Amino acid sequence: MISVTMFSILVGLLLIGLPVAMVLGLVSTGWILWAGSSLQMVASRMYAGIDTFVLMAIPFFCLAGEIMNRCGITDRLIQFVNYLIGRVRGGLAQANIYSSLLFAGITGAAVADVSALGSVFIPAMEKQGYTRKFAAMITAASSIIGPIIPPSIIVVVYGAVTGVSVGAIFAATMIPGIIVGLSMSGFVAILAKKKNFPKFEEKFELRAFCLCLKDSVLALIMPLIIVGGIFSGVFTPTEAAAVAVFYALVIGTVFYRTVSLRSIYESVYSAMRTSAMLFFIIGFANILGWIISRVHLPEQIAAFMLSLSNDPKLLMLLVVVLLIFVGTWLETSASCIILAPILAPVMVQIGIHPVHFAVVMVVALNIGLITPPLGVALFAAVGVGKVSFEAVVSELWPFLILDMAVLLLLVFIPELSLAIPRMLGFI
Repeated sequence: MISVTMFSILVGLLLIGLPVAMVLGLVSTGWILWAGSSLQMVASRMYAGIDTFVLMAIPFFCLAGEIMNRCGITDRLIQFVNYLIGRVRGGLAQANIYSSLLFAGITGAAVADVSALGSVFIPAMEKQGYTRKFAAMITAASSIIGPIIPPSIIVVVYGAVTGVSVGAIFAATMIPGIIVGLSMSGFVAILAKKKNFPKFEEKFELRAFCLCLKDSVLALIMPLIIVGGIFSGVFTPTEAAAVAVFYALVIGTVFYRTVSLRSIYESVYSAMRTSAMLFFIIGFANILGWIISRVHLPEQIAAFMLSLSNDPKLLMLLVVVLLIFVGTWLETSASCIILAPILAPVMVQIGIHPVHFAVVMVVALNIGLITPPLGVALFAAVGVGKVSFEAVVSELWPFLILDMAVLLLLVFIPELSLAIPRMLGFI
């Protein structure tokens, strides 16, 4: 009864629009006062929640993404992908998707993907003959690839709050992220033939391609350094994030010469604000997690779910529905911080591998970003594309169904998630 009351208050406060950190802090502090514990518990548990080495990756990845956007790395990636595949039917839409795949190796944030790529691709696609609502939709739909393929901020958060290896989850999300990208690409190819999408008529020239490759090669190396360094064991995810910042500064100042003191200041300021918000949420969520363990909520949920069915896959599908619903109205990191400590132990108890569930949860929450009526990435695309919400949603449904199909594959075929971690020795 205490658990039901506490979470009813939590959901109610979130639905009326209070900031997530404030809601978690109010609910957790209220329970501690009700239980007669000292308020010192708030400070000690909050500090314990953020006193984790892996969480240092968050401000570094945020800063690296900000610097790369400001020094032109994003523009060079877009230019290279567009020149490479822009000549096929529907090539600019394909370039949008594959730029998201490359951009995933830089920031791992869907809204950052929409903002950076949408401002370039949406006007360009409209100029070439696409409708503006389709351009905004494909930008939003492909943006969920970013938080799936490593490096991903939500994966770092998940690892921190559950204790599952971040490197293992990074390895496990590679295939699912690529499947999401390729499935979108295949569907766009079908649409391109059916609707006669435009294509570049300019002839491919090797010399021009080599010049484009030369201009963007430093940007293309960036994701390889981050992901390759983590998987090879050269550095941890946290160290990889720091390397990403250093690399971005070097190529921005020495090679591209587009980084100024003002842009560095703006990048640091923006990264600090984003990181501070996440750390407040994580700190307060750690108090909530401690309370959850005290009232034995995971065990109660596990017992309730097992009373419904003994089939782990069916129970996992029920959890997936919950995750997509929550992901439509709550930011992914906040959803992960609140739900992962509750659901992860339950899934392990019913026989689901912790890394497998981590991947399913990450993908499900990210699909929520583009699920009407409250998908965050949808509203970002509406803002960048200057189109109506209804217009974008009308184009989105086939891609949303496609993403759901991929998610079902991940639920029923665990090896899609576990093959690479096993090969690399993470599990």
